Order: sequence, then C-alpha cells, then structure tokens
Amino acid sequence: MKYMNQSIQGLRMLNREHHKPLLLSLFYTGAILSSSSLYGDNHLDNFSEDYFYDELPVVLSATRLSQSQSDTPTAMTVIDRKMIQASTALNIPDLLRLVPGFTVGFYAGSRATVTYHGHADEYARDMQVLINGRSIYDPVYGGIPWSEIPLSLDEILRIEVIRGPNAAAYGSNSYAGVINIVTDRNRDMLGTMISSTIGYGKTRYIDARHSATEGKLDYSLSASYKEDEGFDNREDAGRTKWLKLAGDYHFNEHNSLNAEVAAVNGDYDEKFSNPLQENRILETKYNYQQLTWDHIVSESNKLSVQFYHNYYEVDDVYYTPTISEQIISIDEFQEFDEELRPDVFAAFISNGLYDFDSLLQALNLTDSPLIFSWIGLESHRYDLEVEHTLEPFDDLRIAWGVGARHDSGKSRWLFQNDETVSRDLYRLFINSEWYAADDIVVNAGTMLEKFEGKRRVLSPRLGINYHLTPENTLRISGSRAYRMPTLFEDNVNLSLYHASDEDPLNTWIISTEDLDPQKIDRIEVGYFGHFTDYGLNFDICLLHEEYSDIIDQYVNFDIPDPDRGITDPIDLAILNQFNSFYQRGALTYTNFGKVEVNGIEFEMDFRPTNRDLVFLGFSYLNVSGNEIKRLKDGVYSYRENADVKIPQRTFSLLASHAFDDGVTMSLGYYFTDEMQWPGEGDSVPNYSRLDVKFNKRLKLQQSKLDVALILQNIHGKNIDFYNSDRHEEYNIWERRAYVQAKLNY
Repeated sequence: MKYMNQSIQGLRMLNREHHKPLLLSLFYTGAILSSSSLYGDNHLDNFSEDYFYDELPVVLSATRLSQSQSDTPTAMTVIDRKMIQASTALNIPDLLRLVPGFTVGFYAGSRATVTYHGHADEYARDMQVLINGRSIYDPVYGGIPWSEIPLSLDEILRIEVIRGPNAAAYGSNSYAGVINIVTDRNRDMLGTMISSTIGYGKTRYIDARHSATEGKLDYSLSASYKEDEGFDNREDAGRTKWLKLAGDYHFNEHNSLNAEVAAVNGDYDEKFSNPLQENRILETKYNYQQLTWDHIVSESNKLSVQFYHNYYEVDDVYYTPTISEQIISIDEFQEFDEELRPDVFAAFISNGLYDFDSLLQALNLTDSPLIFSWIGLESHRYDLEVEHTLEPFDDLRIAWGVGARHDSGKSRWLFQNDETVSRDLYRLFINSEWYAADDIVVNAGTMLEKFEGKRRVLSPRLGINYHLTPENTLRISGSRAYRMPTLFEDNVNLSLYHASDEDPLNTWIISTEDLDPQKIDRIEVGYFGHFTDYGLNFDICLLHEEYSDIIDQYVNFDIPDPDRGITDPIDLAILNQFNSFYQRGALTYTNFGKVEVNGIEFEMDFRPTNRDLVFLGFSYLNVSGNEIKRLKDGVYSYRENADVKIPQRTFSLLASHAFDDGVTMSLGYYFTDEMQWPGEGDSVPNYSRLDVKFNKRLKLQQSKLDVALILQNIHGKNIDFYNSDRHEEYNIWERRAYVQAKLNY
C-alpha cells in the first residue's frame, strides 16, 4: 500500500496542463500493473521499463515527494530492474559502479566500501543508505555492512542514487549522497523464486523467496546462503546466511501496516601474511525489525509513522603468534638461524644491551601472543519518525515531519571499558515543491538536527528547475550538509594488547578532542533531457563542492604508548623501539581538512526499443585542498593538493540486447582513475574492468527459467584497495566466471 500511495502522489504532482498526456499514460500503466493477470513471463520486465521510462521517470528520494526526474533539484541516477537484470553484478556494491563519480572497493573478498568522489576509507561514513526508508548506517564504526544486507538483487525494484548532499531530506550522513533501495511489493512477487550461482573462488550462492496473499495480508519469506573464497592471493573467504519475513496488512483503503524482520549471520576471513592479521576471522550478527503505518486521508494528504531497530555485532578478536615467532618471521633476520633470530633482534633494538630473555624481562613482557581487535563491537539503533505529506494549495506540495533516534555501542576493545556509549538525536524537517509557474519548479527544504553533546545543525537546500520545453529542463541548486562524528571517532581508545585485554602494549587509535561535524557546501548547474520518441534520458551536471572541518585521521607521534611501569630512561627508549615494529605513534582525529572539488558528470540512458539498453556514466573531477598527515614534536605536516588523491575520472557502460530466441547479451565496462584509499587503504593504480553476460530464458509450463553465464574482468588483472608489496598485502581481481540459474514459478 505504501508504494501505491507514493505513486498516487506522483500522479497528483504531474497533473499540470502541459503534462496531461503523461498523467493519462501513467494512470493506465498503474491500472494495468495492479491487475493480477499480468503476473507472468513479462511482469518483472514491464513494471520497470513501462512505469519509469515510457514517460518521465518518477522518483521518490530527492525531496521525500514523488516527482518526475525532471523536477528534482539534484543530479540523480536510477538503476531500475532492467539494468539490474542486464548487469553482471552479483551484489549491490558492484551495481553502484554504474553511478557517475562513484568508487567501489573490495577490501576483502566479499566486504566492500562505496563512496562518492572517492574520499572515504573501508568504512565509508559519508553515504546514507536506505532500504524502504530504513537507514542501515552503523552508528559506532560508521559505514554500511554491505555483506550483511538481507536482500537479494531479485527483490530490488530500483535503486535511486542522489549524487551529492541530501541532508535536507535525510539528515546527517546524507553527506556525500543517498542510496535509496526500493524493493518490490509483496503482492507483486507472488509465487516462488529460487536462484543459484556457482563459479570463481568456489562461489556458491543460493537465494529463495516465496510470496503469497491471504485475505488482507500480503507476505513473503526469503532466505539466502552465500560463500566464496575471495581474492586468490589471500585468505579472505566469506560465508553469510540470512532469513527474512515481510508482510503488508491492508486494514482498509485508508490504512495499511508493513512489517519486516530479518536475521543475518556471517563469518569472514580477513587474513594477511603479516603477524597482526594472519589469524584474523570475523563473526557477525545482524538483525532488524521495522514497522510502518500508512494512513491515507486523501489523494494529497498522507500520514506515515515508521519505527525500526537495527542490531549489529562483530566479533573480531584474534591472537598473533608469540613474540619470538613473530621475530623469526621478520625478513631482515632470515640470514640467521631461527634459534638466533630473537637474540639478534634483542641486541639490535637495545644496542647490544640485552639478549631476548633479558629484553623481555626489562620490558615486563613474556613470550606470549599479542591480542588485537579492529572492529569488535555491539551496536543498536532505534529510530522513530512521523511524516506528513500534504498539498495545501494546487501548486504547492509539502512533506514535513519529526523524528527521534537513539544510537548506542559497546566494545571492550574499541573503548577499553565495558560501558555503553550512546547518543540521542532529535530532528525536524520540511521539504516543499512549488510550481511558481507552469514551467518553473522551486524545491526548498531543510533539516534541523540536535545531537546529544553536539551543536545544532541546519541543513538547507534550494533548487530551481526551468522547463524550456516538456523535454528539456535546466536546474540550479545549492545545498549544505553535515556528517556527525561516529561513536567510534568520538570515544575510541584502541590498543594492541599483550597476553590479555588487561595489558595494553601499543596505543593504536585514540580520541583526543571533541569533534565537530564536518561540512559540505555544494552548488550544481544541470540539464536534464527526456526524449520519449527516442527512448533517451540525458543528464549533465556541473558541480562545485567545498568540504570543511573534515574529520581527519592522522598519526600523532607525540602520544606515548603505555610505559608498562618502566622508569629507567634507557629501557623506556628500548620499549619505544620495540613498539615501532608494530606502529609508531597513535592514530587520532581532528577537524582540519579542507578540500574543493570541481567537476562535470554525465549520464545517458538510451532505450530505443524494449529489447535494447545502453547506459553511460562519466565523471571528471579536479580536486585541491589539504589534510593533516602527522604531528611530531609539536609540528604538523600536511598533504597538499596533489597528495589528496581522489579519482579524476570514472566511466561506466552497460549495454544489452535481447534476441528473438530468448537470449539476452550484456556487456559492462568500468574505469576508475588511480586513487589513494584513506584509512587502512593504499594508493592503487587505475581500475579497468570488462564484463560479459549471456542469459537464456526458457518458458516452462507455469514457470520460467533463466540460465546465465557471467564473465567478469575478462581482459586482465586489477589491484583493489590494498597495494603494499612490502608486506605482500594486495587484492588482485583475476578473471572470473560464474553460472547462474533462476527459477520463478
């Protein structure tokens, strides 16, 4: 019901004199789609293509109001079902390579990071990701747990991507953009679907879903199991399983209730050859519960109440080899006998003062393993929101609301205590669309947020769209957004431990100051063209972005490690030398960085026939700015201009053609310029990937079967995220092949 109501709002919005043919077209399309007789071979294809591309695309995410894409105040990309079916992607992050300016990195075989304009680490904290209105952003560490999302690609109706800040609609962390994943309604997925994928790296994916209707209730039950062995040159296998139940109950024509619950379990190897990661295994638990009540007062007056709870747990505690075993493996000592290496090491760092046993005694150490955890945590997010959509005048629509959120996290490893850290949020928002004239649309909106312990932030946006003709639209907009520090950034006290978590040895990351939210201001000028006769959508955007108060992570050499009770200056110096083999100085955060980005983005969606699809995306960016790199002896050093490396160019191409015999062939090509991944990532060369997909549809009695051959990266190797030859830490994309079968009945 909630999706139909959003469509009704879109039809009401489009009821202007110069859009009457469009209104009739969309009305008939909606009426046809509501008929159960269309559920069959063509249902999944027709909904996406006819509803969103026969006339002006209708989108939901830009302002919280259903709008034609020509009326939105910001650049956006819509990945619909036909594009998903044509793509060679096996997961959501791979799909997002299509979006201009987006960068995708896999820091382990099945664990990804996604960012806009390439300015994020492995836990990209600058993107808001929603699934049917529920944020899946982790409040403790930040970022998105992509591999734990209980959602198969076959359930996705479309993905709407706002390229740029959208805090006016969705608040803090809608900083660099918003990814809104909209799933199909339960009533439109009636029947059973089973999908299986096997291939490269012992990949074994199984997805299953059953949807049915019982009286006023539409429901679906879905489950999945996925495993693969990740990159060839490291141990980074992943195993994930999930179960989800969703239902829509229609009390009457004015009231409906949607409920979803899901649980996910995963375990992942993230091992490297260096001593701190050669035994690393992560175990995760993720679940959520979501309730949404929709009350339709009239066609233009709707009230919605949504509550959800996300729970995320990561067990990431692992032991290194003993100290002597680590020393034996150090390359610099390979010319010595194994039995001599610990003594040689001790003599080396103590200038001949100690052998290995006496070194341990002087430093209050034993020959024990070290203990470490990068992200061992437990987090909760509770969110309640009330939204009211109304049309007080014929040419004005408003979506406004209030919300409250409670975030909490607990981690003995990250915070060095057993206490729960938490933060409350209260928000008030309003977004409006005003037809100032038949050919001028004004979008104005703002979000006021008050985070516990932080100053209030106001995130405004103003956009003006001028329809030169029904097919050609110019837009200009300006917006501001903020990213609040995560609970981790505000409270971290992470150490490398010796023998037990009661004995910190090396200070790894520590919070040293009260952080302010970082800010982005963006101005964009764009053109959107929609040419129905040619099946063509065209968008070009010129942008200017100013990032300020960036929450920088830098190395502070002036933060001392624990002294372990040692008072002798010589032994303290030796302890410092010993710790330098693990990490020199401590990582910490501050508000300092400033970056300017100027660029152009281009997107073309060309569908001359129902059989053909060509999608192009391109971005070109010029960046300047500075960031803190290190602090030593009270003196800062910086990364300047050229050292702030985001991809200068990205390019994506997806082309597909359906033949008469049920065969569809698709080709995908992706290019990302060389870049520097922040955080634990490295400088990586440009990434160029060519994919091909062959799909054969077999029409069986009462069912259909799709069999596909998917070939990825067929023209060579690529380095992804990690690129450190010194430690033999690098991720290499090899050529990959998969066979996939999907049965719907």
